[in-house]
Amino acid sequence: MAAPPRNRTTEKAHVDDEALQRYCGAWRDMQCSRRGGGGGGDAFVVGAVYHIAEDLTDITLMDAYSGEVVRRMDGLSRPGLRVCAGGDMICVVSPGDGLLRVVDVATGDLTDLSMGCSAATGRNVSSGYTLGKVPATGEHKLLHVYAAANGSQSSEVLTITTGAGGGCQWRATRSHPPMRIEHGISRSSATVGGVVHFLSPATTSAPRDRGVECDTIAAFDLATEQWRPVLMDGPLPADQRHRGQRPNLSLAALGGRLVAVHHDYPGRTINLWSLTPNTTTWTKLHSLPIKNVLRGWEEEPTSHPAAEAKRGGRSKKRKKKKEEVRWLCREKVAQPLAMVGDGRMAVWARGCEGAVRLHDPRTGACEEVAQVEKGGCVLGFYSGALAQGEEF
Repeated sequence: MAAPPRNRTTEKAHVDDEALQRYCGAWRDMQCSRRGGGGGGDAFVVGAVYHIAEDLTDITLMDAYSGEVVRRMDGLSRPGLRVCAGGDMICVVSPGDGLLRVVDVATGDLTDLSMGCSAATGRNVSSGYTLGKVPATGEHKLLHVYAAANGSQSSEVLTITTGAGGGCQWRATRSHPPMRIEHGISRSSATVGGVVHFLSPATTSAPRDRGVECDTIAAFDLATEQWRPVLMDGPLPADQRHRGQRPNLSLAALGGRLVAVHHDYPGRTINLWSLTPNTTTWTKLHSLPIKNVLRGWEEEPTSHPAAEAKRGGRSKKRKKKKEEVRWLCREKVAQPLAMVGDGRMAVWARGCEGAVRLHDPRTGACEEVAQVEKGGCVLGFYSGALAQGEEF
């Protein structure tokens, strides 16, 4: 994410206790000069940027109204490092050696949880982590879904207790995922009311279980630590439920409800469907013109380069080629993050480049808040207050 210059040493700082304590101190001491812009209350985007050349990860907390980076941790390095966010916490996980550290978003306080051995072992295991909160108890739990080389999926869960002196253990969940789920792409899941919802694998070539459509949803209850045995039908009309639509779907949590997001590229709209609580009924919330949210959709190429080649003219061919490249590099995905206090929707726009924007569904106005760096992603959204650090 676009941010001030990073304060980094030339040597990699591995994620050990001393390094993380230092990072958390820096996170806590940064000043938040602008909070709750526009009278909408506190709203912050939790983001991460992975720098491939340096093999380092930066974590940032950005004001959703101004784009100002108000907290940051720079230069986390560890083989297989994973970062996830949920509720008011950030988890830094390194499954290969059992590292698990939890950072309180508001205060920067660090909790060291000494994990027991994970059941997910072996070189060919792929993992995904989801951090969520149980509303009834206030507990945070970390769900780990992993797949073996043959594609079979299992899961385990760990309860996060701040201030714990270690000894936390992974527990195998009481059931297995009722279908193959997408556990490696964050926008394929959303947590609402202590229940984590997952779509099926995002690739159209992935094997599909019998009876599973492109918008079918599986659910894991964090309180009972069980997968719900009954799958949930998604909102797409029957004529759109084909395998090719799966990459155009995502899930989000907006205003305490589960929302399915469908990019209807032929129709040039982004459709948002809301699930009525305690029912299986979907209601269409919005049908947003895609050009209002994503850049590059204002107009289409006037013709295809192949057709232009038949008419001749090298200069025209070069012009059309540039148009085609621009068209291919347009932003392709708008992922809703949260509704902020003034009624606008925070959106992460993704393409060759990315940005965080505030979109007003009532007027269609879309304000760009910040650019997202190459290699950057959004981990979550935080709407609480921040503890203030000491003056420099």
